[in-house]
Amino acid sequence: MSRPRARERKPAWLRAFIPKTSPLVVTVCEGCGLYVIEDRETVWESWDYGCVAGDDLTVAIILGRPLTRVTWLPSVGYPLLRSVSGSAGIRPDGQYLAGHTCHLARVSVKPFTPPKRDRPPGKPWGGPRLSKQEIAEFKRIWNMPYSRLKYEKAPTVVG
Repeated sequence: MSRPRARERKPAWLRAFIPKTSPLVVTVCEGCGLYVIEDRETVWESWDYGCVAGDDLTVAIILGRPLTRVTWLPSVGYPLLRSVSGSAGIRPDGQYLAGHTCHLARVSVKPFTPPKRDRPPGKPWGGPRLSKQEIAEFKRIWNMPYSRLKYEKAPTVVG
């Protein structure tokens, strides 16, 4: 049994989007030879790799294509797919993948972009409280040439 041959080039961003540790797999469809994303967690499903969002989302709903929501997991570095039923559960600001149907054009070929991480505002770092003597010692060692530094003994600090 031979592997199906791809009719297109694999997008470079797809390797970063789905790493080897992910339960999702990028394969070639046996029927049409296009790259698809297979979800092999529970029921094996095939999805076109283009990110469906904005106007493409409207097109997918009109065409009746099944959709799955892409949820990015920053802790593990790969996406998780969550099914939506019909138009229920679809948010206009979400990113989706359209179900793959052989020999039909993709709804979208846009690459997926992970969401920006919101960081809570924090206090500015004031730095450690060092004495003038400790700062002078640091500057002296920092500006010392390496040939002399390797023979310098480390100061012992007790206290």
